[in-house]
Amino acid sequence: MKNIVLTGFMASGKTEVGKAVAKLCGFSFVDTDQLIIEREGKSINRIFEDNGEEYFRNLESETVKYASKLSNTVIATGGGVVLRTENIEYLRESGIVFCLEPSFEIISERIKDAAKSRPLLKGQSLEQIKARYDARKPFYNNCDYKITINEKSTPIETAKQIVSIYNIKNTQ
Repeated sequence: MKNIVLTGFMASGKTEVGKAVAKLCGFSFVDTDQLIIEREGKSINRIFEDNGEEYFRNLESETVKYASKLSNTVIATGGGVVLRTENIEYLRESGIVFCLEPSFEIISERIKDAAKSRPLLKGQSLEQIKARYDARKPFYNNCDYKITINEKSTPIETAKQIVSIYNIKNTQ
């Protein structure tokens, strides 16, 4: 059995959906950002402040390599994992990559109070965040399946959709 990998922009629901998918499949669940926090003993914000984005992206790549060696696992990735093609290549070797795709309106609603907990939002206007969202869209297209998220989507409904696709893919 292959892993299930979730990508998508920040606040697209990867962690919540990932936990629901893991429960439905009886898989383990890992969040690459959480693995980095545990390894470094400090928050993502602190890592960015102390060491910068490049250092964080290197940690992220190392974490992806580790996670890609797991099996029967749902892997929720950080929003920027897709920026390095090798990250997706590692994850695809052992899993099926799903991109969660909410509209920017949904994202902006979810992140409006998140500047303190998301380092790439600090000092950013909504227009700057939208520009980052648009710039990353081509990277998010490097997935096996896109899952559209709308205002009415719940994590469990989205998880069921992913599990259905996963089960079809694994029986072919």
